[in-house]
Amino acid sequence: MRTARQGFILIAALWLLVALGAVGLDASLRSRTRRLAAANLLDAQHAQDIALSATEYARSRLTAAMLGRADELRAEAARNTRTTSRGTPVMTLFRNSDPMEDPWRDPQALVPQTFSIENTTAQLELRDTGAAVNVNLVDEETLSQFLSQGIGLDYAEAQRLTMAILDWRDEDDIPRVNGGERDQYLDAGAPVLPANRRFEDLEELRHVLGMTPEIYNAMRPFLTLSGSGRINVNAAPEEVLLAIPGVTPAAAQELLRLRRTGTLPRNFVELRSLLPAGSIAAIEARQQPFNRRVAYTTNEVEVTADVHIPNSPVRARVQVVVGRVNSGSIVLWRKVES
Repeated sequence: MRTARQGFILIAALWLLVALGAVGLDASLRSRTRRLAAANLLDAQHAQDIALSATEYARSRLTAAMLGRADELRAEAARNTRTTSRGTPVMTLFRNSDPMEDPWRDPQALVPQTFSIENTTAQLELRDTGAAVNVNLVDEETLSQFLSQGIGLDYAEAQRLTMAILDWRDEDDIPRVNGGERDQYLDAGAPVLPANRRFEDLEELRHVLGMTPEIYNAMRPFLTLSGSGRINVNAAPEEVLLAIPGVTPAAAQELLRLRRTGTLPRNFVELRSLLPAGSIAAIEARQQPFNRRVAYTTNEVEVTADVHIPNSPVRARVQVVVGRVNSGSIVLWRKVES
């Protein structure tokens, strides 16, 4: 009887130890979770601060370029870039060395691709907003031409997708011909209905009626949500040049060839003297919409800073649009993500 009682006491003591261990483990896990949450919060703030500092650093260099230091900044950025894994071709430096050229031309060449503070590095990417199609400001003709000529969609498919994109961003519920509003999305069983406002994130395009992952992936590198909507003929890639009313494949190829040789038109008169007669005739036939959509200099720069804190899951991204003001620059728009 005594042995049984001792066994019971031993078992009870063991269970008590298990219970106390479980309580201690739970408390330890909760404490660790709170510490990790606090650490991640501090890391997130630190990452955002570094990203914001990086964009301000980029803006300061853009301002310096406006004050006549563009060549010096390009040479310095090229030296710094050559020490990283992503080199900038030396041709870029010489192609931009003409002091008569736009000081913001090829803005990435003005800024090193990394910016570091306190052992934390931000990856910097700069792009002329005129080198992309602004999906919030693009008109029907330009968007349709981008999809058909630039991306290579069948003309009928490009028209349908154009109408669906315009219907998504307009404020009414009246569908365009071959477009789509709320009723068309419901009939198609779409999980997301059109927002009837401007796009806030390019990812929203994935939900537009008729969009496929393949088309979205083809479009995405050439789109932006910022900028004036004008396309810089001296900066845009071929896919974007082909969106400009009147620009034919032959004209786009010639513009790219001229750019590679450092020949950059500063206005329509110079453009007319540089392009073949056939290409100019096609542009002149659409001259008013062409002039409304074209720029010849870099007037706004989209700066993106990405930060990943070492040994932490925390990341941060800051995007700003910097515009010219007199002989300097100003932040026109900012978006902070973490």
